[in-house]
Order: sequence, then C-alpha cells, then structure tokens
Amino acid sequence: METDNDVLLAHHLVDLADRMALRYFQQGVRSREKADGSPVSEADLAVEKAMLEVLAAERPRDSVLSEESGAGGRGTVSAAPRRWIIDPIDGTVPFLAGRRDWGTHVALEVDGELRIGVVSRPTEGTRWWARHGTGAYASTATSPLSTARRLRIPAAVTALRRARVGGFLFAGSPVDAVQDRMCWAGESPVSLLADLLEGRVDAVIDEGGHVWDRAPAALLVQEAGGHVDDLCGGRRIDQPWLVYTAHGIARELTGLLKNTVG
Repeated sequence: METDNDVLLAHHLVDLADRMALRYFQQGVRSREKADGSPVSEADLAVEKAMLEVLAAERPRDSVLSEESGAGGRGTVSAAPRRWIIDPIDGTVPFLAGRRDWGTHVALEVDGELRIGVVSRPTEGTRWWARHGTGAYASTATSPLSTARRLRIPAAVTALRRARVGGFLFAGSPVDAVQDRMCWAGESPVSLLADLLEGRVDAVIDEGGHVWDRAPAALLVQEAGGHVDDLCGGRRIDQPWLVYTAHGIARELTGLLKNTVG
C-alpha cells in the first residue's frame, strides 16, 4: 500500500519537474518530431531523466511507466506490484507554444489500483492532488500538501442540454455530431481537469488519451466525488475513451456517447 512518504515523494517529483520545466520554458527549447508525429523537446527528456533518477534511488523495487521511456525507462521490475506513472511535461505542444496549459503528472498505482495522483500547472504555481480514500485538494507550489481547499465536484446539473462539457478530441471526432446536445466548453486556457474539479465545467471527454495523461486525473475526479467511465462498463484508463463527469449528468452523457462512438 502507499505510505505518507509516497505522498511526499510524489510532490517532490512534481516540485523537481516543475522547477526544471519552468527554466526551459523561460529560455526556449529545441524539439523534434517522434515517430507518431507528436513533438518531444529537450525539456521533456531532461525532466524525465531527473525524475527517473529520483525514483531509482528512492523506490528501486517499484516499476515505472513514463511517456518518453515507456515501461522500461530505468530497468525496474515490470511485474512489481507498485507502479509510478509519470508524464514529465504533459502538454508539450502548448509548452512549446508558450501557453499555460501544460504541467507534470505523477501517479502511484498499487496492485492495479490508483492510490496517489498529482497534476500541476507550473506557470500558475498551482497543483491538484489526491490520495485514495482521503479526498482531493487544490494547493500551491509553496504549500503543496495543504488540505485547506478540498475539491468537491458539484452534482447540481441534471440535464445534459444545460451542462458545460469540454474535451480532448481528435479532428473529425464522432463527438462533433452531438456537441449541440450540451453547452460545449471546448478547451481551457489552463486545465480542463481543474475546471471540472472546481465546478467551471460539468464533464470532460477524453478521446484516445494515454495512461500517463489519465492516471492522476481519474483518481482526482473519483476522490472529488465525480464519476469516471470508460464507456465499456468500467473505469479503465487504458481504453479508447474516458469520460469524467459530475454525477448529475453521468448517466445521460455516457449513454449518449456509447450510442455515438459505437
């Protein structure tokens, strides 16, 4: 199981990543295109290397899944019951464009269950974090472990037509055809996840996201009282679709999406 020291380590990893990424962000970086067409920058690689070195020293028996290095990033035991899931710079495209909607993702999974999750936005000095069974919180880089701002996703919206919904969608997504069934909010200047956690939107639809994108987000939404659905009858974060919603519209929205995406 996770420990208090694991929570401290998760925040330490985010602190390290945020400091390094901000330095690169302020001075400019070189980047290249990966085989899948997405960009990777020297900042992504440097931040990942630093995070992996910390994990190798502090949790040598744990496994790691990281965006750039995959599951074999530092030679850990792949069958270990504890797995750290990290995305050193989530949002490389906005990072390179000088926008604010990028940050670090860190999660700890134990025996296949998400136990700790942290998402940051370094340009804002803000992060959102959760520990299984103890709630979700918004805090700052200067007081990362603060529990003063507990997150509770409002459940007041009961009709999808009045719900504010945003999403991470591919071009030509099947969801385009049903956006008029809701109040489509699109993207966010800082974080759609935070918009949901703090009540500015009522749902977020994720098409084709990766495990490292979703792991901390799924735990945060659950601990904040929201609903997570993979459109296949569960909450798996490795499926093609994942939907985060306030409970008031969960059934109507997921039902519509199941019919829409097949």
